[in-house]
Amino acid sequence: MAIKDVQTYIDKHGLVETNDSEVDKPIWRKPGFNGVRSLLEMEEQLSRYLRERRDALNLNREQVGMMIGIHQEIYARHERAGAKLRVTRLLHLAELLGFSPIEAIYAAAPQFFGDSQEEAAVKNKLVKRILDLPATTAQNLLMLVEELSPDDADNPPSKTAKTGRNA
Repeated sequence: MAIKDVQTYIDKHGLVETNDSEVDKPIWRKPGFNGVRSLLEMEEQLSRYLRERRDALNLNREQVGMMIGIHQEIYARHERAGAKLRVTRLLHLAELLGFSPIEAIYAAAPQFFGDSQEEAAVKNKLVKRILDLPATTAQNLLMLVEELSPDDADNPPSKTAKTGRNA
């Protein structure tokens, strides 16, 4: 069932009405650190990230285009923000260029990682470290984090559940 009052949803999530050159009508967005970054700006940051990853691996556009099954000029448009990247193509590029899609999201929209640039940078660094952990270490860390911060903050585990005995 849909929400009856969308304005309540908008207010609750801190969305603001904005205009964007990519969309004909006003859209609702959540401001980042310095206001609302345009969709084109996010696309440009993502494009820059892809180019840097490719360059770091000493691959040229023709090689990457061949590996993802498109002409080098079409791939070049992705690196110039002239063509929109589908999520599936981004995932494919992540496989080929050896990065986590989370890194690409951070490059384009760091506001998803925190309320300030500093907080976002720390959380991004933490995510990278977590992704590099051996599986058993990751499992142990997850158990520790779950113990420190239960999934349902509104209904914290009872003392019985935490200690195994009645309070």
